[in-house]
Amino acid sequence: MRDQIKKAPPRKERFDLNEAIDEVIVMVRSTIAKNRIVVRTHLMNGLVPIWGDRVQLQQVLVNLILNGVEAMSSVEDMGRELAISTEQNQTGGILVAVSDSGSGIDPGNLERVFEPFYTTKTSGVGMGLSICHTIINSHGGRLWVGANEPRGAVFKFTLPVVQEDS
Repeated sequence: MRDQIKKAPPRKERFDLNEAIDEVIVMVRSTIAKNRIVVRTHLMNGLVPIWGDRVQLQQVLVNLILNGVEAMSSVEDMGRELAISTEQNQTGGILVAVSDSGSGIDPGNLERVFEPFYTTKTSGVGMGLSICHTIINSHGGRLWVGANEPRGAVFKFTLPVVQEDS
């Protein structure tokens, strides 16, 4: 958080994004269990290692997962499922998707969710997704949100595969 405020450049290293995702799932496991959520992962085997700030990218994943958990807290009549997937996209970069089966986001507010201080939560401050957006952009990627059919939301981000600086 301090690095974000100081606008410090990310501490980049080469790492396995799937491994980082598995670590995040372990970190939030108690919250997932307490909310009776089923997590499904579809992590592509042989994914190219990425070059980035592991901690910052894990912060993005924690935020997206916890937002999904919170979005599903009001869903009682149907199953609560969080899906996380990775794949190599057509340009050779990495595509990550985090989808939930929660209440979804009003289509008119899809782009506003990334604005600082915009929130739909009664106790939210509206900084989490804005910070996520900044982190992904600082890694040369893109973060967006859409509807998860038949219900819920899906947040997706891309990260370029970049060679280490020599």
